[in-house]
Amino acid sequence: MNTKEKELWNEVRGFQLDSLEEEYGFSIKLSYENNWSVQFTEDAILEYKKFMFLVAVTKSMVSPSHIIDIVWHLHLTFSESYQDFCEILGKNVKHIPSTGKKGEKAVLSNAVNFTAEKYENYFGTRNEVIWTTKSFENEVKVNEANAILKQLTNNHFLFFGALLSVPFFFLWKPILLKIGNPDFIFLAIGFFVITFGTIELLIGHSFKKAFKVLIDQNFYIKKLRKEESFQVIETKIDKLILYKINNLFESDHIDILEGSSSSIGFLKEELTEDVYENTVLNYMEESPGDSLKTIIEELKNKPIFIKLHNVSKLIREKILYSKEVVEYKIVIACMLFFFFSFVFSRFFLGIFRGKPVTIIMFFLVIVGVFSYSYLSKVYTRNFKSNFLPLASLNLETNKYLDNAINNEAIVLAVALSTLVINNKLGKSNYTSSSSNWFGDSSCGTSCSSGSSCSSCSSCGGCGGD
Repeated sequence: MNTKEKELWNEVRGFQLDSLEEEYGFSIKLSYENNWSVQFTEDAILEYKKFMFLVAVTKSMVSPSHIIDIVWHLHLTFSESYQDFCEILGKNVKHIPSTGKKGEKAVLSNAVNFTAEKYENYFGTRNEVIWTTKSFENEVKVNEANAILKQLTNNHFLFFGALLSVPFFFLWKPILLKIGNPDFIFLAIGFFVITFGTIELLIGHSFKKAFKVLIDQNFYIKKLRKEESFQVIETKIDKLILYKINNLFESDHIDILEGSSSSIGFLKEELTEDVYENTVLNYMEESPGDSLKTIIEELKNKPIFIKLHNVSKLIREKILYSKEVVEYKIVIACMLFFFFSFVFSRFFLGIFRGKPVTIIMFFLVIVGVFSYSYLSKVYTRNFKSNFLPLASLNLETNKYLDNAINNEAIVLAVALSTLVINNKLGKSNYTSSSSNWFGDSSCGTSCSSGSSCSSCSSCGGCGGD
């Protein structure tokens, strides 16, 4: 670059497309509409600026990538900003779409090659992802599971289990006839412990393998921001919003108004350096006096928070349908079927032979309740526990994740939210821990059999003789 070109590039690179006051500005709108991560969005904007610089300094036709064209299209809708940008470029740059007319393909091919050459002359090595990919989703690479296995994991287990239950009953029958009472119930408990202990190990191992691939092979996963990393772990946005509100309390930007337990007032009206916190402040300014519950419910629908949820959902689904997780899920389903077919076969064998089945029925109810509670939480729990160490080591999180996930920095906000909600609604059913806020309340059911089988041999309650 010559001196004039350097001055122009400095102006182009420094052109601001966003401001802290905007909760739905250019970058947020871009990432929200395309499900792009923050870093991917920033890189796309930078490459767009480089492309427009090439437009300004060359007389020949240059061609944008698919991603750059998306940025360009959006900037055109910000007409005042785009006009100011063109004034800096010294050109009124018009977007000319492809129409497919004769000879156009060759012209575009030449333009692509010319653009790549000019880019290298001015900027060196280009960001190949932004210049070659079609979407951020394509850059979230995992080992893809087989399509047939994916279908099997989509709620088809019960169907196949029902089909196989009859032949397995006859397979188990000769074995079960040889097992007396109370030996069967002790054997079933041992079988249960081994089955679910192995399942826990398998799920943890599958997530470790899947996350290792995700972190090692994806540049933009390593560049997730702390809020994005947080949302990959948390399925709901409530907790992140509450964390931001708590930060505003701690920085003395907001506080409960004196003489009121439901109205929040400003202590500092200036904005922070955090665009998410500024969105909270803007809402509170527009709707003074709202309870924290109302504030959180309204903020959940803001694009700035929705975009975080969308990106995290994309990453979560990639992991949950990765080869490692899906294959282990098939193995786990087979283990569960093997265990339950064993116990149910004993139950029905006792019924067919006219034996009392009270104890085994009681055992089945307890195991069923435990299994439902366990399986509904085990994947979420292992997802968190295995992603967190990787995130702390590889992602730009500092100690943000550790504090937020473990509730160490939102105790104040939770306490305040309880106070405000109770006052606002005149109820006392929000006085428990933060689990009631986020729908993560843990099961408190004791799953011990709590009964002795010393008399099984005489009563036949385990379905045997």
